[in-house]
Amino acid sequence: ATGCSSTTSSVTVNALPVVSTPSATLCIGATMTASPGAGGTWVSSNPAVATITNAGIITGVTAGTATFAFIQTTTGCISTTSSVSVNALPTASISGTAAICSGSTANLQIDFTGTGPWAFQYSDGVTIVSGNSPTASLALLVSPSATTTYTLISVTDANCVGTIIGAPAVIAVENVPL
Repeated sequence: ATGCSSTTSSVTVNALPVVSTPSATLCIGATMTASPGAGGTWVSSNPAVATITNAGIITGVTAGTATFAFIQTTTGCISTTSSVSVNALPTASISGTAAICSGSTANLQIDFTGTGPWAFQYSDGVTIVSGNSPTASLALLVSPSATTTYTLISVTDANCVGTIIGAPAVIAVENVPL
């Protein structure tokens, strides 16, 4: 309006920090490293689900989803968020018929939690058997010649290595009376 010009000023536009995680999923108790690993502070939207150190180490605490942002020390800029899903650990338990007559068969059942399909191993005290199940409950038919203890060794679901719960299944074999 007056024809006068102002003094000039400059503005520095800083780029947002780039955040990356090697995988979008994690299991409870597992860790992974996000980048950048230094030069700022990490902030978690839900530290009860996943914690993160300022070195970028993410640890799964409980099942759920957490998002992370990185605040760069030198510029104060906040990165876009990165999301991590933490999966619960699967479990497996085994149960079965308590007693059978010699020469008969017994039913074993393995029950799973988690996200299928499941891979598992069990032992009869001599042989380790590996198997897979697309369903959360699997029936097995066994025919031991003597009293046998069936013990689950391992379970893995579509996401994580799990834990075995409960006691082994013991199939007692009784002799047929003469």
